[in-house]
Amino acid sequence: MKTTSTRAGTMAVIDTKTFADEVKKRAEKLKEKSLMEIGMVVMSDAKLLCAVQYGYLAASIQTASNDKITALDSPGEFAEETAGAGHDVNTFKPIEKPKSQDEVFVGSAVDYAPYVEYGTVRSAAQPFLRPALNMAYGKVPAIVKNGAKLEFKDYK
Repeated sequence: MKTTSTRAGTMAVIDTKTFADEVKKRAEKLKEKSLMEIGMVVMSDAKLLCAVQYGYLAASIQTASNDKITALDSPGEFAEETAGAGHDVNTFKPIEKPKSQDEVFVGSAVDYAPYVEYGTVRSAAQPFLRPALNMAYGKVPAIVKNGAKLEFKDYK
């Protein structure tokens, strides 16, 4: 913003293009931060809701954006039993990253995760991701509102 003097007095001149570009950049940053934070909330709730025996499924749940991915946890944090030979968290694959910056993935790359989530002919479903997503819906407005307050604190 700059000021200019005329016969009528002093006026403020606002360069709306510069202002709009800055707001657009901040809004994009807010969107990316909010998406990742929402993904983290879903991930956290999914780990709490996850059926646990050795803790590998809960430890394998991750959140990924197109440029970030959360680290795998130690199964010992979740385990009710000690795993037998051949179980190693270091063999887990990370989840796929989304190609778009408008998405965040939350899930597990463990091969048996879908069987736990949806069940099989022989075992009942023990959903953990879908309920976690449903629980997060109510938190989304607060996450975005708090993020907007921080990102746009200069504009009052």
